Amino acid sequence: MLKRLLVLCVAVCLSVLFVLNAGAGNPDVELKIKVNKDGFSDATGRLIDAPFHVKKGASVRVTFLFDEKTSEVLRDLMRAAEEQHGFVHAFALHNGKEIVAETKELGLKNRQATLEFIAGDKGAQNYKIYCTLMCFGMEHLHDLTIEVG
Repeated sequence: MLKRLLVLCVAVCLSVLFVLNAGAGNPDVELKIKVNKDGFSDATGRLIDAPFHVKKGASVRVTFLFDEKTSEVLRDLMRAAEEQHGFVHAFALHNGKEIVAETKELGLKNRQATLEFIAGDKGAQNYKIYCTLMCFGMEHLHDLTIEVG
């Protein structure tokens, strides 16, 4: 009887762990953002000019998609090194005090980069996302905002 009870307890515990792990890779909020020299845009190509709002404690994944025209990137690569504008981007997530997360470089060879964080961690009420590289279009890639509330 005790052996059956022990087996039942182990089975219940393992099933709970499997259920918890199954949702571990899925964020509460997932944002997909296109990036090009004109700025940040949504799936339809419309420039994003308002902040995103997320609940405190939500797990958030921001995926950046390289959206530069391949012909422009290749034309830029044909120029002398000192004349290239640079169609490579990398992004930082800043909570007002410090950088919370950074992406790898986003460009022709690596067309997708991701930031993941917990909204409101360490008391943050908003986040700014900006390009950390001197790139073509940098003046448009500094004002993506996520507000926690």
